[in-house]
Amino acid sequence: MRKCKIIVNLSKIILVIFLPLAILLTILQYYAFNKDFYIKEFKKYNTVDVTKIGEEDLSNITDILIAYIKGEENDLDIKAVINGEVTEVFGQREKDHMIDVRDLFNKAYIIRSISFWFALIAIIIIIIVSKKSRVDIYQGLLWAGIVPIILMLILYTLVKIDFYKYFTYFHKLLFTNDLWLLDPKTDVLIQMLPLEFFIDISTRIIGCFIFISMTMIIITLTNLKKNKSTKISL
Repeated sequence: MRKCKIIVNLSKIILVIFLPLAILLTILQYYAFNKDFYIKEFKKYNTVDVTKIGEEDLSNITDILIAYIKGEENDLDIKAVINGEVTEVFGQREKDHMIDVRDLFNKAYIIRSISFWFALIAIIIIIIVSKKSRVDIYQGLLWAGIVPIILMLILYTLVKIDFYKYFTYFHKLLFTNDLWLLDPKTDVLIQMLPLEFFIDISTRIIGCFIFISMTMIIITLTNLKKNKSTKISL
């Protein structure tokens, strides 16, 4: 009996860790590959004027950039009319950085898939082992909503205080080189995707994640309250 309880509690902990991670990475990939979001940002920050690239070329470059990150394009050897002249869009430093970015997204995809399966297996184990599996699953889902929301609100606060500081920490943590340090005067990649773009996409991702987590909390609390004797615990 005690052994079963330990297994169920461990499964809940796995659910709390890996379900939010799978959700977060899914949201991240949705926005990273959402061309409509890019186009709105380009209009918002007058990217055509900044890059000196026409709307049609900018749209085509975005298509190739997204396809490259997905692994559907082999390189970023793109030419476009920039300031009236046909020019190579990205320099070697930008291309090298995007190799790192693509590798990062590949790893994120693998982590997302593993996280999803871990969460699913945890639910299956609870169903098999627990005598009150439905309640235990709802408790796990409840904490899988509460804990990440707290962490996300802390992250959102830090981002609002000094986005550039934590944006820099993020890059230093994930990249082993300084290729991400681009020149906004000459490098098209950072002209297309300035700091403001990353502020907006981060806000969208955090907001969407909090909304999904809140929805999960409301649904699980509603179901747990049907059993008034149930304690909200791991």
